[in-house]
Amino acid sequence: MYPAKLVVTIVYSILLAGGFTVGARQIWQGFKAPKELVNPLFGNRWAIRMFTLHIVVVSADLFVIGPLALADKSTLLYWGGAIALFTSSLPLATYFDRNSQSFGKFIGRWVIFRNFFEYTLHIVFAALALSWFRYYLLLWWIVAYRYLDVGPRRLLRKLYDTPEKLALRKWAPMLNWTVITTIYVGAFVAVYNRYILFAHVPGTGATPFHSGRWAIGVVAGLNLALALITWLMSKWYTDSIATARATAASGAPAH
Repeated sequence: MYPAKLVVTIVYSILLAGGFTVGARQIWQGFKAPKELVNPLFGNRWAIRMFTLHIVVVSADLFVIGPLALADKSTLLYWGGAIALFTSSLPLATYFDRNSQSFGKFIGRWVIFRNFFEYTLHIVFAALALSWFRYYLLLWWIVAYRYLDVGPRRLLRKLYDTPEKLALRKWAPMLNWTVITTIYVGAFVAVYNRYILFAHVPGTGATPFHSGRWAIGVVAGLNLALALITWLMSKWYTDSIATARATAASGAPAH
């Protein structure tokens, strides 16, 4: 059983690392080489700053906050991290979703369905009796999937990233969708069966973390600050778009 778990853990880790690398490269492209971006909307300075903030929050929740919450059995930490993740995700889903244009209609619809499904799953799990196994599942399946499918999805896109390639390989978008949905289901099976060696469910002997007022204040304050920053960055982004359009309409040179 251990060799199988080791192989699954290695594959899972490679996918995580690949997704993080793609995210980091997109940040570099947004600031230094915007013409290389798959999603040209991130060529806007405020857009790429919001994406950078999102990557920081996702990484903090997946690699630091979530594991600490599980280890300490802290619902405060867990939901504090989850709320921060949702907050940083909303502007990206609202302003920058071009999955259908970049990867095809199958993946575009899949992303929309998956977002609704995952939000619903979090709400249902929050309403049910506390189960740290369910929280473990949310972290290492749902949150981790933010990185797990990115590398294969970008790699397979190269099969049809021009009209000429797409005309020759009309099956490629479906192949891409099939691969990433297989990863989604496979990640669930692996996490559910505890095949990821570094992902742990809290034992019955672990002492739950008792949140004092100071801890509640810190988590609430950080989430409030993040919500304010996200709102301001969204406003600055929409203002920059309006300014660019007005400049283009007037024919004046942009500054």
